[in-house]
Amino acid sequence: MEITGDEIRRRMIDHESLDPGGLKIVGATITGQLDLSDVVAKRPLVLQDCKADQPVVLNRAQFSLLDLSGLAAPSLEARGLTVDHHLRLSGARLTAVDALHMRIGGSVYLDEGFRAAGSVTLSGSQIAGVLMCGGGRFEDGLFLVDLRVGDAIFVNQGCEVTGGGRHASVRLRGTRVDGQLIFRGGRVSSSNVALDLRHVRVGKEIFLPFDGIEGRAQLEGLTYEGLPRDATVDEWLEFLSTRTLRYSTQPWTQLATAHQAAGHERDVRRIRVAQQRDLRLRGQLSRWGRLWHLVRGMTVGHGYRPGLALVWLAGVLTVSVGVVLLSGAVRCSVIEQVGYALNVATPLVKVDATRCTVDVASGAGRLVLASTWLLQVLAWAFATLFVAGFTGLVRRNA
Repeated sequence: MEITGDEIRRRMIDHESLDPGGLKIVGATITGQLDLSDVVAKRPLVLQDCKADQPVVLNRAQFSLLDLSGLAAPSLEARGLTVDHHLRLSGARLTAVDALHMRIGGSVYLDEGFRAAGSVTLSGSQIAGVLMCGGGRFEDGLFLVDLRVGDAIFVNQGCEVTGGGRHASVRLRGTRVDGQLIFRGGRVSSSNVALDLRHVRVGKEIFLPFDGIEGRAQLEGLTYEGLPRDATVDEWLEFLSTRTLRYSTQPWTQLATAHQAAGHERDVRRIRVAQQRDLRLRGQLSRWGRLWHLVRGMTVGHGYRPGLALVWLAGVLTVSVGVVLLSGAVRCSVIEQVGYALNVATPLVKVDATRCTVDVASGAGRLVLASTWLLQVLAWAFATLFVAGFTGLVRRNA
């Protein structure tokens, strides 16, 4: 069966003869260009398993339902398209889709064998239901910038997205999803950036298994409710540290906030410590700022592991005892020498070692005095860091 594009347009604009159920054509070859730009039909248009040798143009058209399942055409242009209910492109085979600023009252289906050899762009569109891409193949990127979706986005089971040129393969920057964002079972790949989720707001959970992402990701400004699904805390720590383009505070804070709301305090500490490690390695710190950051991490874990300072303090006391005992310049019993070493080094505990004298005339005696002064400074420092870390002072300034 053959039908011209002009005939389809004529039928859709002839409201008096158009059936209330709309126009349904199955398995036809459309000759000439099908251009329905600015057609206001408010009726269903169904072109299932049809073939077109020229681009299908639907710019600013209005339908109650649009079913182009199985359509084979060079491209689909649908800028400003309005559909009261669903837009179906399941199983369609196209070179490219240019569908900026659509208004869809139901859901959009790019699934069940949908294939695009070129880019698919739905940026700036509003979809009241779901965007379903499961089983679709997108060979030159899926661009969903500033999209508004009322339910969920499924880049899930069997979906494959590659390419994207200078942009990410899947680009959702600025998109708002009232429901879930689901990548479970999908595959997104790129030699550079595979996934761009900058400033995406998800009203419910995000399902993001990292084994389906081949390439790097941009997550700055991504927010979601609840715990992220399909990836462990360890996988998140590794992903944020090694597979994002650069250090950014916000993705770490979002992850920590989610776990804190769930009462996972141990995981929160692990996330915060890993964040500080990433800041030191990739953040914009001065040379001295990086050095102080390293010291703070080694001594109190940036305030999240204050017990480390006690370990360092114990090390200082051990060194002090060793210096006194090995010097031979302190005159008293061994037990009193230990008391003397603790007395001069620790800022917290005073031990009676009044009978001990130091032979300051000898080099060893002068070494004992100099070293104990230094050790006392270090002991005070570690004790102070412990108190600051325990009370959260270091953490708040991190």
